Amino acid sequence: MYLSARNIVFAHNSTFRIDGLDLGVERGEMLGIIGPNGSGKTTLLKLLAGILRPAAGTVVLGDRDLGAMTRRQLARIRAYVAEGAELPFDYTVHEIVALGRYPHAGMFVRLDTRDDAVLGHALELTDTRRLVHRKFFTLSRGEKQRVMLAMAIAQEPQLLLLDEPISHLDIGHQLAFMHTLQQLHANGTTIVSVLHELPLAREFFGRLCLMDSGRIVRCAPSGDRGLMDDITNVFGVADERFL
Repeated sequence: MYLSARNIVFAHNSTFRIDGLDLGVERGEMLGIIGPNGSGKTTLLKLLAGILRPAAGTVVLGDRDLGAMTRRQLARIRAYVAEGAELPFDYTVHEIVALGRYPHAGMFVRLDTRDDAVLGHALELTDTRRLVHRKFFTLSRGEKQRVMLAMAIAQEPQLLLLDEPISHLDIGHQLAFMHTLQQLHANGTTIVSVLHELPLAREFFGRLCLMDSGRIVRCAPSGDRGLMDDITNVFGVADERFL
């Protein structure tokens, strides 16, 4: 198992708790995490990213406990893209995407020709090359999301974790974004993404994990009949056309 959460315990407050959660992700898998608002999807993703630390249990990436790794060590192998990501400084798009190279090159090292090639590839994949001279604060929410994906791609991560990555995109860019993820997956990147768009999740992700109230209800192939039954029950929607 490439990424595994084992017997995870975590509580935000007295009203939300994850207790004894287990999850495994195979190397090269494309896994979607779905569930209602407040079910714990983002919390689980942050635990898998090492951003949050569990009160008990372990998260292991490869053969290493995330709790024993430094931020830079983590950044060299995994990238995390938050929902509606914002930045404190109004950098240009090129400067932001270039931040993805710093785990490899260092903060004060001049980027070389290989770094430039990686940046160009990230910009092409996300259709953001035309934005390189724009300031981040002038971008639409959808453009910002694509720029943050480009920065994550520039990290050349083995593991890519995304939280609601297409929630602010129009349908055309949603599909383009998902095809970009497919390309990364085809090149060996392991992808775990929280999603609300159930039809796209079922179309593009090989396996889905359904969460509710801090627990995993079921993990199964996206076309699994039992999974669909659980989805209709958890969301309280009887007509599958709306899922």
